[in-house]
Amino acid sequence: MLDFWYSERCTRQVKLIVSIMLCIVIFYCSNIEKLSPIFVGIGLVLGMALHVLYRAASQQTAQNPQKKWMKIAAVYLPIFIQITIIYWFLKQSNFVYLAIQALGFMMLGLVLISNYQNRSKRSD
Repeated sequence: MLDFWYSERCTRQVKLIVSIMLCIVIFYCSNIEKLSPIFVGIGLVLGMALHVLYRAASQQTAQNPQKKWMKIAAVYLPIFIQITIIYWFLKQSNFVYLAIQALGFMMLGLVLISNYQNRSKRSD
């Protein structure tokens, strides 16, 4: 999925639609059960870390033997951390809505930082 997100095939319109849909889903779930601000911050930071790790892994040279493992770790490590946090620290009532919000904020952190890095430069 990240390969598509960072490719030329994923247009600005697709990224905008994904951002809007993420916000709608997070808003809907927060009307049912509110996620703690600590978990919101953790989700955003993990999404930003996912972006940074993925970009670092994709800029490795092809001759580097650890490129494959670094790319796998860059994608799965933040997701594994997020799932662990969801499983161990979120309360059990309305668990699904809290988990959706936590994963949504992680994806929103990824979307925001990747869109900011690839924005069009202003001309003076």
